[in-house]
Amino acid sequence: MRVALVRELGGIGSVELRERPDPTPSAGQAVIRVRGAGVGPWDVAIISGAFGRPALPYIPGFEVAGVVEAVGDGADVRPGDRVYANMGVAGGGFAEYALADADRLALMPQQVSFEEAAGLVVGGGTALDGLVDRGRLQAGETVLITAAAGGVGSAAVQLAAAVGARPLGVASQRNHDYLRGLGASEVFDYHAGDWVQQVRAAVPGGVDVLFDAAGGQTRDQAVRAVREGGRAIFLAGAAAQLGPGVVGESLDADVTRQTLEAIGRLVEAGRLRPQVEAVLPFEQVREALERVAGRHTRGKIVLQIG
Repeated sequence: MRVALVRELGGIGSVELRERPDPTPSAGQAVIRVRGAGVGPWDVAIISGAFGRPALPYIPGFEVAGVVEAVGDGADVRPGDRVYANMGVAGGGFAEYALADADRLALMPQQVSFEEAAGLVVGGGTALDGLVDRGRLQAGETVLITAAAGGVGSAAVQLAAAVGARPLGVASQRNHDYLRGLGASEVFDYHAGDWVQQVRAAVPGGVDVLFDAAGGQTRDQAVRAVREGGRAIFLAGAAAQLGPGVVGESLDADVTRQTLEAIGRLVEAGRLRPQVEAVLPFEQVREALERVAGRHTRGKIVLQIG
């Protein structure tokens, strides 16, 4: 099979298309003939050594969708099933065949393409875990979402609206109409020097929840918009200082079959729509990673494989 292989950690330039043996499933595993693979900043980080040192050679790819090819004992899916799966930090998704744990995959929603399904795995799973499970977001509350136009943020805006909360987005000016179309009540440009004051003017007293997917300076500014006693969920490292009574938590989402099934129900109910900016052929894997590394994508970049 063809794979995108990293022999030595060295960033995007170290990724090469190579041939590797087809995988064989063990107990509780399934081999997926990959049709779509989502590309995320986590892939860029891991091949650059920012997430530690994976076993080499390494095949990137956290999220895939495709057709079950073969199963091991105890895997309760069948050959021919259309599934999407979370590969996690072990990777393996940028390949014609991927070996996935059965408890990290689920039947994909029928009304979406393989590319759309692949793009939902980490974005949808992280947003669901962070907002609903960890953030305990409730109807009527206000949530501020940074990096709102990215893969995770696009899902978070929609999920916040789906639970009856009021989502506020933080993004560059060009993405404001896009985010309003996803359900954002108001959108703020992080380039503006007074954007936090604008949030405070729109929500006197401060927002109930911060869902930070940006990190860095934007994160450190955003914490000032959280009300006393509010909650903050951080995806890219926690802020050094929080306001009075604010409870902060760093999130490393665990996207399981249960999570994927919940995402599927939201998609089927029309409450979550996949957002894919571009689908690139497998041969352009480096270009896909470069576009994600620029951190200005709208929704997801997905590789078409097979």
